[in-house]
Amino acid sequence: MGIINLLSSRKKKFTITDVASDEIAMFALALLIAKYWTAATSFAWYWYVIIFVIFLIKPLMAMMKK
Repeated sequence: MGIINLLSSRKKKFTITDVASDEIAMFALALLIAKYWTAATSFAWYWYVIIFVIFLIKPLMAMMKK
């Protein structure tokens, strides 16, 4: 069993509180990176929208399929 399969199987056991905590931690990490790496926040606004849409496609497809 690879590391990806191991982490995937353990993440399926997460409760809604675990998922929310994970998302808040990732958001805090993103803020930390933005604070210390100013080049990350110097893009035009539409690049952030493009990245948002690209990463939103798969969850939306999974949500619509079920």
